[in-house]
Amino acid sequence: MPSQENKSAPLEGVDRSAAHAEDALKGVETARERARLTSGRVPAWYGPAVAVALVLPSAVQAGSLGKGGWATAAALLVSLLGLVAVFALVRAARRGTGVLTTHSLSTRLRRGRIALPAVLAAGLLAGGACWVSGAGEATTRITAFAVGGLGVWGVCIARNAAIDRALRELA
Repeated sequence: MPSQENKSAPLEGVDRSAAHAEDALKGVETARERARLTSGRVPAWYGPAVAVALVLPSAVQAGSLGKGGWATAAALLVSLLGLVAVFALVRAARRGTGVLTTHSLSTRLRRGRIALPAVLAAGLLAGGACWVSGAGEATTRITAFAVGGLGVWGVCIARNAAIDRALRELA
């Protein structure tokens, strides 16, 4: 009659294989989570570039007030180019991470549910403060967009710090 040791040896091999498979799956999940986190990072240049893309059209429009003709057309063109630049910056920031993920609109809005209203409120408060203090329309607009751009930069810095913490915890 065969001994019990011979029957348990094949089972030990199966247990070891299962343990290796489980470790491999954990490694895959960790890599997937690391890629998801990495795709959420924003390059350091993104915040200042968005601030410039928001402020520059307002500054050009402020300079064109009262000049009419070509200055108004130039201000409109710079405003449209600023909008295109913001969209291009968003796309470049997503590509710059090296990991492209597609998020639905609801996911993007949920992720920005605190930051977006805070940035908009800060810009509106700054613009309102300028308006109440008697600053001109151009100064009010430039200040509101500058504060909004700096707010976007602050949100990017905070989001990157949170992602860095999560990546360190995964390691």
